[in-house]
Amino acid sequence: MSEGDSNPPNRRIALVDAAVQQRAGRAPPPAAFEEALGAVLTRFAEGAALPREHSELAHLARELVQNAPIWILEQRLRELSHDGYLRGALVAIAADLRLRPRPEVALLLAQELLDALDPELGIEVARSLLTIPEVDESRLIHGGPYASINMILGDALLDAGDPFSAVRHFEAVLVSDIDNARAVRGWRSAMRALERRGVVVTQRARGLALLDGLEDLELSAGLDSDRYELGRPLGRGRHAVVYQAYDRRVGRDVAIKRLLAGGTANRGGPTSRLIEARFFSEARTLARVRSPHVVALLDAQPRHRFIALSLCRGGNLRLAIRRRLLGPADLPRVGEQLQAALRAVHTAGAVHRDIKPVNILVREARRGSSIALADFGLALQDGPRDGPRAGTLRYLAPELRDVSRPGSARATPQSDIFSAGVVLLELGLAPRPLPADFDRLDSRFDPRPFIPDGLPDGWSARIEKMLSPDPRTRRLAR
Repeated sequence: MSEGDSNPPNRRIALVDAAVQQRAGRAPPPAAFEEALGAVLTRFAEGAALPREHSELAHLARELVQNAPIWILEQRLRELSHDGYLRGALVAIAADLRLRPRPEVALLLAQELLDALDPELGIEVARSLLTIPEVDESRLIHGGPYASINMILGDALLDAGDPFSAVRHFEAVLVSDIDNARAVRGWRSAMRALERRGVVVTQRARGLALLDGLEDLELSAGLDSDRYELGRPLGRGRHAVVYQAYDRRVGRDVAIKRLLAGGTANRGGPTSRLIEARFFSEARTLARVRSPHVVALLDAQPRHRFIALSLCRGGNLRLAIRRRLLGPADLPRVGEQLQAALRAVHTAGAVHRDIKPVNILVREARRGSSIALADFGLALQDGPRDGPRAGTLRYLAPELRDVSRPGSARATPQSDIFSAGVVLLELGLAPRPLPADFDRLDSRFDPRPFIPDGLPDGWSARIEKMLSPDPRTRRLAR
């Protein structure tokens, strides 16, 4: 049975509301959110199938009640859309949200509306999400619901021809995540649109004001500006900022990574001299590595406190996975390239120590683009092939997770291999996230049970070798 029967929309909304009332008893959602969901029901109830009329819709309704993970709901929604039951799916989601306002599910609903069905209603739903206390409490969480919703609103409003409103939503992201390149690009696009209209906007985001003022600071500090023409900022870390730039001498685009001048170390943190030593240690490491899958060092200027690197336009691996430019089918290609990068790094006598998706760049923002390992700021070289632990917990090898015995384990090429194995497992599981077990401080952690069977081209077995709990048996598989 397909959607399109003759029951009047008011009757269908009444049926939905009756089902909601049967399960009521919880605090009602905010009025703005309730109104937006009511608008969705009014807009799509006519001609929509009900869960009792279609088995897949019934599955969706049960998964909503059971608080199924968002990736399952996304998959179910795609299947229902393909079969012609999208209206029924949207009505089922909106009805359930009136009882349980899960922000991630409401965001899925808003995105579906924004894609083509009803962009104005999608904006209304997304805006109403910002009134939910749980969302508001996530203001300072990088990549949390508040940031995700504001990012979607910024993009949607910019597309809808409202750059003034878009600016404020991009700023809301950048206040807590100044490194968010997508928000920076959106903000600048909105500002240019306003400038073309003759509108002057007063900035309200302190973090964005800092980023906006860096270009003048960099140039005035003597960034060999006769050779390099600075373009847009690509990202900012605690101690450095990265720009896209044009190298006039050889006629190519590059990435300029500049150590911030005058930075003061946090109490108990590294001194400015140590920060600078680490920064240019990255250049020395890169100068020794030869691989098409490692970001290339093009220039180093200690006097001007910057290095020039090959430019990768596709963002990082995590962003590419989120954009669906990479998925499990790309595992063999990405796996071979990442292993080639590691072999080159280890052959050069270095240990990366911080292999994770955000430190793996994609050359171009398109399917099939190659990758390049980057960010060698924590790398070790010129000495024994081991060093203190560092990196991010979920990608850390088991031998480096024991905090009860500080200094008992050292970073090695084998710990790099483990980190790379976790990255490749994450790609193989996409769009599902890594299991929560990866975020535990457990020196006996064995991730191999989480490797799914049947990954492309035998990569289940290859990742198993990379994720061996025993570093002595851990190896890059050919």
